[in-house]
Amino acid sequence: ATASGEGGTVLELTHPATGQLVTLIGTAHLSQKSNEQVTDMIETVRPDVVMIELDEARLERIGLTPEEMILPYATADDIMPPPTEDDIAFDADRPWWNFAREAFLDGLTRVGRAGLTAMYDDMSSGLGDDVVGGGEFLAAIRTAEKVAGTTPERTKIVLGDRDSLLTLRRAADLALRSGDPLGVMGRLSEANGEEMEELEAKVREGMPSDAAEAEVTAALIERIKADDDFRNRVFGRLEKEVPEFTQAFLTERDYIMAEAIHRERGAKKVVAVLGLAHLPGVAENLRKCFREEDRR
Repeated sequence: ATASGEGGTVLELTHPATGQLVTLIGTAHLSQKSNEQVTDMIETVRPDVVMIELDEARLERIGLTPEEMILPYATADDIMPPPTEDDIAFDADRPWWNFAREAFLDGLTRVGRAGLTAMYDDMSSGLGDDVVGGGEFLAAIRTAEKVAGTTPERTKIVLGDRDSLLTLRRAADLALRSGDPLGVMGRLSEANGEEMEELEAKVREGMPSDAAEAEVTAALIERIKADDDFRNRVFGRLEKEVPEFTQAFLTERDYIMAEAIHRERGAKKVVAVLGLAHLPGVAENLRKCFREEDRR
């Protein structure tokens, strides 16, 4: 069974055999409203397990280290998405110069991570001290700690995402395999840029002409969060024009996060906090897991 709410940002799935309730909260990573929504939902549901779209290495981005985690936690480091036909063919016939290719991918991956970090820092810098990239994940951890202090059983945290360096490396690898890596980057930039420019123009139309850039950015983030049609159009276009991006950043991570949730079979209630882009894919993967178990 599936129920939705909170303007399409929350999905509830109930396992047909066990009755386990999984609440998926789709967030915008620089939204104060998302932070508050996550806090309210965890306080209301009081889950046994809280899964967040982070890996252990990214804890430092929200001001934590593994040693500072109060609640017990697990990672998804051992979960691997199933290989595609292209993966199998590539592994069977790796080029002789693969060592040089691997070194190039290492360098490209680290440059890409630095670029993404700088982008989030730049976007969040004008939104105030209370808004940081991934603030909803810190809110989830802190609220889970609070809930655990008032319940008989302690709440578990699941860092359910793949290491970001592996994701970036995977995207770079797929771009290289396409034979046109620069074209992949260009199509990604063009598709994303055109859609965002169009939406920003609409947002500015509804705001005073002298609105501060921080206000425009905050309004744009909330508009993206609320506009299902925009998100569906953007990700539909990216899937068609830049399949390398959607495979690495969405499809495979959706699978990993769903598996990280699904293996917490002993939990009666799970709350998962993840970006809105992952909400449909994680939900579909979980439904598939539930159907397969129900047939056994």
